[in-house]
Amino acid sequence: MKLGFCTPFSEEMVGFAAEAGFKCIEIFPGGPINPQTITQTKIKKAREVLDAHGIVPSSVFYIGDYAAADAAARRQATKNLKSMMDIAEGLGTKIVTTIARVPADATLKDKLKSYKKSFSTFARMFEDRGMKLAIENWPAGGGNMACNVANWEAMFNEVPSPAIGLEYDPSHLVWQRMDYLAALREFADRVYIFHAKDTQILRRVLARHGINGSERWWRFRVPGYGEIDWKAIFQALSDVGYAGDMVIEHEDPVFDGPRRKEGFRLGLKCLEQYVVQE
Repeated sequence: MKLGFCTPFSEEMVGFAAEAGFKCIEIFPGGPINPQTITQTKIKKAREVLDAHGIVPSSVFYIGDYAAADAAARRQATKNLKSMMDIAEGLGTKIVTTIARVPADATLKDKLKSYKKSFSTFARMFEDRGMKLAIENWPAGGGNMACNVANWEAMFNEVPSPAIGLEYDPSHLVWQRMDYLAALREFADRVYIFHAKDTQILRRVLARHGINGSERWWRFRVPGYGEIDWKAIFQALSDVGYAGDMVIEHEDPVFDGPRRKEGFRLGLKCLEQYVVQE
């Protein structure tokens, strides 16, 4: 397993990754990595930077509005996703990550219908190229079909292709009060990449405002600063034979701004207790 973090591509952040002891990065769109303006020259230069620092891409990330009401917008989202496949291969990974965008205000039945329509097409695209599309379980205000464990089962029943899997993020299961360890074990064969993000429950806020109050009762943290039992996570991953990478998705408000790199370092310190990086 390699440990990394999510970031738009830049030589500075690739250099930081190597200096801090990371082995990979998940590349978000930004800088030269833009699906609408990418060129083979830009891909080649980015690959040279990664190789020079000994950093590999775990995956590339793209969120498209595959369920947009406007047909032209849907076509553009699919075109961008195809471009991200080219970028991924050019940089040296077979994994693209995304969310399963569906109409947020639709019924569950209609959401599943929308998901099946778009992701059946994507499954064929990825199968044809021997690639994987991993869906993050961020709820996106109800606009992501993969928002909960029950929906994962429905998704994989509707589109059973092994080209479609999960970018598993336990932090979202914590604040939704789902069992992140049971979910991991149940869907282990569909986990293609792992988002390392923690969730802290703000118990004083929760005690006064409850879950529907005016104050947010939880916040995201870097690994080791929240509720998640990372030792148990790694035990589960070892038990199921997980062979993918793990990347920190840094949304920690405490280690933000000038302390952002400190947050990455502290998250790595937590995770590397449990794994010997390849």
